[in-house]
Amino acid sequence: MRDPLAQLSFDEVGSVLVGRVEGEIESVNAEQIRAALARKLANDSAGLVLDLSHAAYLDSAGIELLFDLARRLRTHRQRLRLVVPAAAPMRRVLDLCDIEEVAPMDATVDGAVEALGKPAD
Repeated sequence: MRDPLAQLSFDEVGSVLVGRVEGEIESVNAEQIRAALARKLANDSAGLVLDLSHAAYLDSAGIELLFDLARRLRTHRQRLRLVVPAAAPMRRVLDLCDIEEVAPMDATVDGAVEALGKPAD
């Protein structure tokens, strides 16, 4: 049996859910990750911080997952922030996709959680 491509772990910081992804997000597991995030996120949560600091790979299905997640959260008046360090290889790809139009990127989890605690622009 093959090891899973990605490991998910969760923490709650106040009213914010912090999800951490280690490994790869691609077409094989994107739907499983989406479902796991949906199960964990409470309706009264301020939003989701998705830490991609230890994500090794993100394909087009992973990028679509992020856009879809941001749209779904917005319909529930929640927000998504991504943690992607400036030196991370996927940062350039996410910049090219204009992900910050729907999910701002922060360098640290603390910065993202703090930003979610502020009113939306």
